[in-house]
Amino acid sequence: MFGVSNRLASKEYYLMLLDNVLSKTSKHSSAAGDRVIEIRPSLVSDAKNTIFANLGQLSKTLNREPAHLARFILKETGRAGTISDDKLTIQGKIAYDEMKKLIDLYVKEFVRCPVCNGIDTRIVSEKRFRFLVCDACGAKNPVRRV
Repeated sequence: MFGVSNRLASKEYYLMLLDNVLSKTSKHSSAAGDRVIEIRPSLVSDAKNTIFANLGQLSKTLNREPAHLARFILKETGRAGTISDDKLTIQGKIAYDEMKKLIDLYVKEFVRCPVCNGIDTRIVSEKRFRFLVCDACGAKNPVRRV
């Protein structure tokens, strides 16, 4: 039915169309099933303190306890603070960029699976050890205590 030249032409035409589609799509688009977490800390500063207002909301998004995230932030900054009503009050001023970097570090260390890079994880305690268990791929990796 089709000659050899028609098959080659249709294959070349198909490849040209495919290249055209791929060039128009974003190179940074996520693979099927990947989700992106939008992390925007809401910080309010007064004379001596910084208030992390959306700690509870962010913890819920990350599927972690607010106290765990708060302990991590306080330990990494070396500052004192208190949790009340899903808000974290930190002594001293912290810039937005610094807080964003801390939360990104927290996500990398305590939320993202190092094997599949998924975010459907949980922290499980076994005896004296804590593990990051991925619900997507089943990987189990040790994490440090905070």
